Amino acid sequence: MNKSLLYKKGGFLNKQFFGVIIFNYNMGKLDLIKNLAMNSSALAVTKVNSKTAEKIVTSPALAVQPKDAFVKSCECSFKFDDSKCVVFGEFPKEYVNIEKFFVEAKPEHVSRILKKVIPAEPAHWETSQTIKPSYYISHLFSHGKGQGTDAVKSIVQKSLNDTRTCGRVTLQSDIIDGKTSPSGFYYKLGFRFPDSEKNKIMQKWLENGGQKETAPLVTGFMYLPKENIPHCLNY
Repeated sequence: MNKSLLYKKGGFLNKQFFGVIIFNYNMGKLDLIKNLAMNSSALAVTKVNSKTAEKIVTSPALAVQPKDAFVKSCECSFKFDDSKCVVFGEFPKEYVNIEKFFVEAKPEHVSRILKKVIPAEPAHWETSQTIKPSYYISHLFSHGKGQGTDAVKSIVQKSLNDTRTCGRVTLQSDIIDGKTSPSGFYYKLGFRFPDSEKNKIMQKWLENGGQKETAPLVTGFMYLPKENIPHCLNY
């Protein structure tokens, strides 16, 4: 028995969606024949049939192939960042602006919070580092092998073509699932920490095979050094 379903939204035909979804129930199997989506805001409707109940499940779909195979692209968010935020660590000169500022002398005093005497501090000059304009990767999740790599390479190329950033790409590597760190993935692409000790840990891991399962749970701010850009684009 063949059934067809024209998706409606809120009781009215969605003007942004003209997709006809045909369901073929053959021997109890659901066969998705065709889904025509005119824009990314369209929703794919999948009907789940069981012996006890039927329910409609809606989910975003980027593309549908004949054999019910959903081809999902890499989820990647990035932005042009010109916030000039203060950063700490070891950065090459092409990544940071260094500013000097004068700190006035401070007399010896008792800290009520620390409950101890703070020694006097003479007047001196200090420096601060602010990050230069860059493309900041805020989110990356790959649905398939090579998609994450291609997404990062695309951002690096975009940064190279932008005279404001000249190839600068930054990110914050964090543990999301509580088990693994994406730092190994980015380190292989050429990204580095502004911390030599963290880079030594990652380099040792890479020399020992660089397996995803044994990647160190090292996190923090990472950047792509200028000399590593060719390696990243050719990875």
